[in-house]
Amino acid sequence: MPSAAVVSGSTRSAASSPFSRRYGVRYSMLNQIVLAPLDRTGPTLWSHMRLCALRGALSTSHAANTWVLHDPRVWLGTAFHRVMEVAARPDATDAAVEQAWTEAVAEAATAAAAHPLDARYSVPDRWPNYFLVRQRAMSSARSAIAANIGSKQGALRGGTSFTERLLVARGGRLAGRPDRFDGRVLTEYKSSIPDTAWRGAAAVLEGFRRQLRLYAAIIADGRGNWPIEGRVVAASGQTMNVPLEPATCEAEADAALAALDELNHHLAAGGPPEALAQPGEEACGGCPFQALCPAFWPWLAASGSERLPETAAAGMLDRIELGQDGDLYTAYLAVHQPAMPPGLHPLVLRRSIHGDLTASSRGAKWRVVSANLKPDGRLRADLSTCVFSLDDLPDIVASNAPAGAIQPRSMGN
Repeated sequence: MPSAAVVSGSTRSAASSPFSRRYGVRYSMLNQIVLAPLDRTGPTLWSHMRLCALRGALSTSHAANTWVLHDPRVWLGTAFHRVMEVAARPDATDAAVEQAWTEAVAEAATAAAAHPLDARYSVPDRWPNYFLVRQRAMSSARSAIAANIGSKQGALRGGTSFTERLLVARGGRLAGRPDRFDGRVLTEYKSSIPDTAWRGAAAVLEGFRRQLRLYAAIIADGRGNWPIEGRVVAASGQTMNVPLEPATCEAEADAALAALDELNHHLAAGGPPEALAQPGEEACGGCPFQALCPAFWPWLAASGSERLPETAAAGMLDRIELGQDGDLYTAYLAVHQPAMPPGLHPLVLRRSIHGDLTASSRGAKWRVVSANLKPDGRLRADLSTCVFSLDDLPDIVASNAPAGAIQPRSMGN
């Protein structure tokens, strides 16, 4: 599937890029991310696009991925899936599932170490709930081995069971890799299922249901038989059953393809990327592309981040004070947005986590995402906080955008 690409208008060399210097890695940074039409969609892309078409387009871009801090909980979910895949085999052993976990975690940690933002998570012990999810994954796997589930299902289904197999449907325009399908039950593995008391749980759970409905439509088209039932399985052993009524699943597939067509039409026409965006609490709250998005920052300046799960802020640098340990520094930012106190916000950062912006000049425009607020309403950075100089961030353009379509960016955008 062709993805969004980066092209060079003017090139920032790896040696001179502030982003490269900040994180101690050699990245050839180019100043535009170009969004191109896509050949197909699937459950992951649709999970973004149903909230915001621009978010979906950015999710296909390897270049945009450079500017995203990824969630280690996703990596834990992948490791759990790998463990359960091994546990379902007739010859599975405790040692085999332990090895599957170790290898999956090592792969994620290696990839994190090579990423300019994810490097802060290169040590798995720092991943949220790492030891808890590991213990639960091992327990679930051992229960599966004891029941010899893989052997029984393989005999029962006559070899129709498969895991992580790429399936295509609707003339190749839909594609996906279901975690597991045994000829009857479609299963997706997650590191956790959110507590329904959490305010964001409803959206996450509905996302799980939509994912399974789309997988079911892909399986039915690609293999000729509908899954009888769907379920989400967490490392804790908790499960969530998902009805897979064919008409509802087909409607999900129709909606995903309609969104793809609309996105492609807009990009092919060279329309402004911000016109694809749907800024608001639902679309922006969990969006990993906040730092890049040309529509998010004007919306934030007008609405503030009070209702977002994490705080984002645009600020102008007043000064930087260096700490004594060579790692810590404090940036004083002038922030003007709703629900935040006026005046300077002292933001304590670490070079080893948040990057080195100490060479920034007074008046530099910064963007802060995934921050928190102190009791006095001022900014606080934690392990998941990312800070960028606006001058470092690339522009977002459509592949057929007319010359001169990029406008100078102000503080709000």
